[in-house]
Amino acid sequence: MTHKGQVTPGGLTVLQAKIGIVVVALFLLFGLGFGFVVLQETPDSEIGLKLLIGLFFLIWVVACLAIIVFYVRMLSKRASPTDSSLIDIHLEKTSGFDERLRALEALKNDGLLSEMEYRAKREQIMKQPW
Repeated sequence: MTHKGQVTPGGLTVLQAKIGIVVVALFLLFGLGFGFVVLQETPDSEIGLKLLIGLFFLIWVVACLAIIVFYVRMLSKRASPTDSSLIDIHLEKTSGFDERLRALEALKNDGLLSEMEYRAKREQIMKQPW
């Protein structure tokens, strides 16, 4: 018997996502404050430097906001509010019995297995529980 699995969306727990939001929000606030101080201390004659600093902090803010949105979306996609995990596992039980027999038959028809090998493997598959 085989198990087919699908895991979505990631290996985060709810607590980790909430901590991530708080940490990134603190980075955002720190970056804004730091950017403000640096821009105030940069001489007005250094327009190119001010533009470069402004561009850096604009990218900083956009990146922090994107990470916050990512975590919020992860939290909103969980199955139920009581789940502590954001990982969603779907298992589908399939015997695979017919698939294995068909694959074995195809190998025999393609000449990759001898009649003796085919019968031995088929007998082995038939002995397994359905």
